[in-house]
Amino acid sequence: MTFVPRLAALGLFVLAAGPVHAAQEPINPTQPNPALVDPVLMGPIPTMLVPADPPLPDAVRAMIDAAFASGEDADVEAVVKYARMANPASLGELDALIAYHRSASPLAAPPDPVGEMLAAAIASGKDGDVEAVAKLAKETNPDQAAEIEARVVAYRAERQRIRDEAAAAARAKLAAAKIWQNWKGEGQIGASLATGNTRSKGLSAGLALARKGLEWDYKVRAQADYQRTNGRTSVERFVVEAEPQYKFSDRGFAYGLGRWEQDRILGYDARWNLSAGLGYKMIDSETLSLSLKGGPTWRQTDFTSGRNESEINALAGLDFGWQLSPTIRLTQVASTIVGERNTTASSLTALNAKLTGALSARIAYSAEIDSNPPPGIEKVDTLTRFTLVYGF
Repeated sequence: MTFVPRLAALGLFVLAAGPVHAAQEPINPTQPNPALVDPVLMGPIPTMLVPADPPLPDAVRAMIDAAFASGEDADVEAVVKYARMANPASLGELDALIAYHRSASPLAAPPDPVGEMLAAAIASGKDGDVEAVAKLAKETNPDQAAEIEARVVAYRAERQRIRDEAAAAARAKLAAAKIWQNWKGEGQIGASLATGNTRSKGLSAGLALARKGLEWDYKVRAQADYQRTNGRTSVERFVVEAEPQYKFSDRGFAYGLGRWEQDRILGYDARWNLSAGLGYKMIDSETLSLSLKGGPTWRQTDFTSGRNESEINALAGLDFGWQLSPTIRLTQVASTIVGERNTTASSLTALNAKLTGALSARIAYSAEIDSNPPPGIEKVDTLTRFTLVYGF
């Protein structure tokens, strides 16, 4: 009766042990579907060590650092070019080093010779040079014409602004000036001495003052010439004149003129002229000027013979100036007085050469023409002067 229970217990043990063994070591494991297998994942992974790039030689690194430190773009380009050729295995380190340097000191902009020429002309402040350079630059570089024109337009506007400000400051200064201020002038003196067949000695001296105001201009002049030849007085002439001018426009003006003369060689002890009229500046530039004026005049003449004469005449005059060069200037002042009994004309032509600073040399030629002089007096009288002039 005991055999049956033991056989049942053994069967239960076999049944319990069989599944455990099968779970640990399957007799026939399940095979994967070949169509779904990834050959890379299912195959063995190869293992290989990749060698690192060789380091950039210290000498090459030092050359690159020195090239960037010099700031010369040509040096940088040359060193980088040949460093790449000589170190192809270190291109990564080279690129990193160059990128570092350029981020700290970017390369300069490419050269612009046309722009540099225009900038130099603008810096000179000479309008004529700027216009000439801009014109040629636009003709030879049509693709940059718009940019060049924009720079020139900006230059013109800035120059005009500067001129307007300077003119406004000058007007304010003139308006605030007193009558005794802003005078400019010059003094001249010359002497002559001749010996031999003709013995003569002479002296010439003069003073000229001028003042420019906001509305009024003033001119004052005095001249004295004296000469003796062979013991006889051959030249004895004195002139003093004053001329105020009132400017009613940029070019138009009204003038008043007072003049006193003495020339005993020409036969009069004194000649007075008082005139008033209108004038106009035909040319008014830095190098060339020309003004004309005219009006009635009253003249009183006291002759050496004791006779006196006075009459109302007409006056016409001109004032011309030409700056031939920075150191040479030509001037011409002339006037004609037309009357019933007599017509007189006077002319003074002078060439002024600057010597140094405020000192100049002047040669002047004056002519006095009288249509009806006293008996025994020539109609034309001339005088040449060589003088030194000091401006102040």
